[in-house]
Amino acid sequence: MTETATPRWSGKSQAMFETMLGEVPEAMRPVFREKLMAIILQKAGNGEVTEQQVTAVVQEIVPEPFKSTILKKFKEIGDFDIKIIDQIIQRRGASQESLMYILHDIQDEIGYIPVEALRAVSTKCTIPLSTVYNVVTFYKAFKTQKPAQHTIKICCGTACALKDTHGLQHEIESKFGHAATVRLEKTLCFGCCDCAPAIEVDGTVYTGDAARAKIETLA
Repeated sequence: MTETATPRWSGKSQAMFETMLGEVPEAMRPVFREKLMAIILQKAGNGEVTEQQVTAVVQEIVPEPFKSTILKKFKEIGDFDIKIIDQIIQRRGASQESLMYILHDIQDEIGYIPVEALRAVSTKCTIPLSTVYNVVTFYKAFKTQKPAQHTIKICCGTACALKDTHGLQHEIESKFGHAATVRLEKTLCFGCCDCAPAIEVDGTVYTGDAARAKIETLA
């Protein structure tokens, strides 16, 4: 690949490329980056690099079990523009000393720090992925999961448990237990024992019939 060769990424293609490169041992990434980029550019010709072209490279040249692992990770890539990562690193500098600033900026821009963003930072800043991951998981301020649209807190106090004769808690867990748009949390007493059962939705406490009615609006 020549120094002037610059890919024009489309969709999630750049995030996919960085994810694929993340499966290569760190010491070998510079060599593999050049070789894989040459293949990608050849497929793209004079056009943009597409998601389909990156997938095709994986399917054609990557052996198992790495192929299946990479293709699975492609499906987990979030909806964000990886150019954001490039801009932040350019602004902060591609060094380990700038890592905390880079991670904070990513979270401020995206709302959380996707796994593929960690891989991109690792690759572009030449920092071991394990180091980047350890920093993100050590500091509670960093979030690696996309924030849910709604947060439901379920009271686990004795009064709510005894007065939940219509199974509100079970209904909530059945409807939203695996919903990506709703985060469920169990908490202690809301101080509304006289009106139990009680739940909190996005910061507002609802009790009795109002709680059930609120849940219906989220279904």
